Formats: sequence, structure tokens, C-alpha cells
Amino acid sequence: MKGGGHSVIRRSSRASSRASSRPNSGIIVSRASSRASSIRPSVSGISKVSCCDNVNLRKRRKIIDSINNFNLKDFYDNLLEIPLNKLPYTIESMKLGYTAETTLEPSRAYLNMKGLKFVNYLYGKYQHATSNEEKNKIKSIISLFDQYGMSHGIRNSDLPIVEGQVDKRYFACYKDLYEEIYKKLFPRGNNDYYPVSLSAIPLYCKPRLQTVREDDYESL
Repeated sequence: MKGGGHSVIRRSSRASSRASSRPNSGIIVSRASSRASSIRPSVSGISKVSCCDNVNLRKRRKIIDSINNFNLKDFYDNLLEIPLNKLPYTIESMKLGYTAETTLEPSRAYLNMKGLKFVNYLYGKYQHATSNEEKNKIKSIISLFDQYGMSHGIRNSDLPIVEGQVDKRYFACYKDLYEEIYKKLFPRGNNDYYPVSLSAIPLYCKPRLQTVREDDYESL
């Protein structure tokens, strides 16, 4: 009886030592989650990123970087490279970063200088687009900015509010740039009191009509 009892204890101790040497499910889950988190982007403004989509992940990071540096050409070129079917997710995912860089604190309701510069830049690209494909792509980008609440604007009536939020030198440059863009967007006036914003570009930026002299009609 004693021998049998002793052997049972020995077997159970071996079993318990083998069990203790095996990794439990909690450790496995922990390692998997740490690997998954290591490949998620740390840049704010990107969410719901597929960890398997490395190519598109790199493109989104490039766009976020170009927002932070606000290189207008890079920002525009990177957006233009995104396929139409991936544009909605890409633009939605960069909302926080874009808004932080292009609007005034604390309300984030009005464009800052960077925001005005981007409106001006995109206006020029739209006005001088060499193909319908590029023009339609710009329209799609602007439409998605509208859809995700990223097409902030500024009206004449908002200028005193902006003046109270920034220093005098900043506001002087801001007002000059605002008035320059306003004249481009609304050359025939702005009876609708539409704000200077990205969404105004396709609405008010009409193609320039070719002028025809009266004597040209005689040759028709």
C-alpha cells in the first residue's frame, strides 16, 4: 500500500511539473496582442487600420506625415494616388490629424492659415486641371471632406472672431490671404454668403469662357 501510494504521488508531481512548463492560453493571447499592437500606426488620426494591408498603410502614413509637415504638393499628390474605392476610408482615417493642422484653436470651427493655403492650392489645381479625370478626382476628394465634416470655412462675419484669437501680425497675413482667395472663388460676388472653403471650389469655380469679338461672328 505504501509503495502504491508513493508511485501515485510521483506521477502526479510529474504531471503537475509538465503542466506548469506549458504556456497557458493567457500568455499566448498576450504575445499575439503585443505583436498586433506593434504594427499599428502610432500616428493620431488613423483608426481601424488593417494590419495586413501594408501597402495602403504606408500610403496613409505618408499622407499623415504630409499633413503634419503640411507640404501642399505632397499632400495633394498622395491623395491623388489613392484609388477611388479606398478614398473614403483614407480621408475618414486622417480627420483628426487634418483638423488639428488646418483649423484654429480652441473651437476648431475656422480655417487657420494652413487651411486657407490648402483651399488656395486646391483651387489652382482644380482650375488648371488638364484632364476630366483629375478634375473629377478633386471633386471626389472635396465631396468626402464634406461628408466627414472636414470642409471647414470662414466668412467675412467670422473675421472679427479670428482677430480675437490670434496676434496682429498673423491676422494681417490671414486677412490678406482670405481676401485673395475670396476674389478668386467669388469673382461675381457672393450673394449666398458662402464661406471660403474647399466645398466652394466645385460650386463656384466655373471654367473661364472664351471671349469672342463681334466681328468673329461674321466669319461663322
